[in-house]
Amino acid sequence: MIRAQVTDRDALAARLPSELAMYLRAHNWTIGERSGSSVLWLKVVDGEEFEALQPQESTIRDYAARVRDLLNVLAVTEDRSELEVLSDISNVSMDVHTIRTFPPDNAPGMIGIEDGVRAFESVRNLVIAAAYVVSVEQPRAVQPARKSAEVLKLLRDVRIGPPSEGSFILSVHTPVPPRLSASQPTLFENDAAEPFERRVSLKLYDAVRAAHNAANDALVDPNGLDVFTAAVPAGVSANLCEALIGLGGEAGHPFELALRLAPSRPIGTRQLVPIRFRRDHLPVLASAAQEMRERVPEEGAVVAGNVVRLHREGAGTGEISIAGTIEGDDRLRRVWMNLTDEDYSIATLAHQEMSAVSVRGDLVRRGTRLYLTNPTAFRTSAGDD
Repeated sequence: MIRAQVTDRDALAARLPSELAMYLRAHNWTIGERSGSSVLWLKVVDGEEFEALQPQESTIRDYAARVRDLLNVLAVTEDRSELEVLSDISNVSMDVHTIRTFPPDNAPGMIGIEDGVRAFESVRNLVIAAAYVVSVEQPRAVQPARKSAEVLKLLRDVRIGPPSEGSFILSVHTPVPPRLSASQPTLFENDAAEPFERRVSLKLYDAVRAAHNAANDALVDPNGLDVFTAAVPAGVSANLCEALIGLGGEAGHPFELALRLAPSRPIGTRQLVPIRFRRDHLPVLASAAQEMRERVPEEGAVVAGNVVRLHREGAGTGEISIAGTIEGDDRLRRVWMNLTDEDYSIATLAHQEMSAVSVRGDLVRRGTRLYLTNPTAFRTSAGDD
């Protein structure tokens, strides 16, 4: 078997001493002795003792060469290629979600541009959906478009890895703080002790697993939607289902999600097996998302835009539609609502003067239309403070 070796000095020099040390510790190497700018690590594999010399200062002239020597030892003890080991060292403090898609009629590592853009957007929405559940006390079947500062901060920290072959593979890298001592409580002893980033990683995996199970159960349950609503506390939502559908692309191809937790923060022996969605799962997810949006309103949504339609018969309440955006979502939407006589008059004037308006209410989907129920705080832009 040919095993790739790493000779790129820049790639070797880019690995920090802390990453090297965390990787060695996470793989059960023990410190033998310290001398000058290096640490000697020891490990017994199949009765044979190995030594690995880890540089502690990245400023030394031959740092890349020393990392190269260390990498060679690790590749031998783990019976893997140096390229694989280097990749794992780079992600030693990262929880990594891998999404493997299987687009038809594409060479390995390739995907259609439309499906590719949709896949990246769907990955982002998966992270948002999981982070929202962790950040609130009561999960919702339809999550609000506006997200907390904690969720937005996580999005700034999460990274997308380069696509790779094996169909078309995306990877999401979430940095997590390392566990510094074995005495720190594990996830199973105290969930609150885990950092927000790790809880989001696990919630994403668990919510996707719950959606997968619900899709299987809905195919045989006479009340298929009930299995999805019952899974809302586990993180299932219309938002999560729609993100999963997006990973299937226009043709609805299969895909698989896996999670590898950061070695620098182990949580025990929990098995995180890959979750694979078939083609027939995707229509079920689509139906569940649509029904949840029709039955469960998105509370407190703010719609801003221009009045594009007015209709009422006689005096009293009237129906309008606004073309604009929903707070937290930049997509252009058209939203319908019924207003009181006073607010309808404001909307009529805004339409005549082409003034922007905003309104708050509960957003619900009915068929192909979005409706805002219980509208309040209707105002024109000129009325803002």
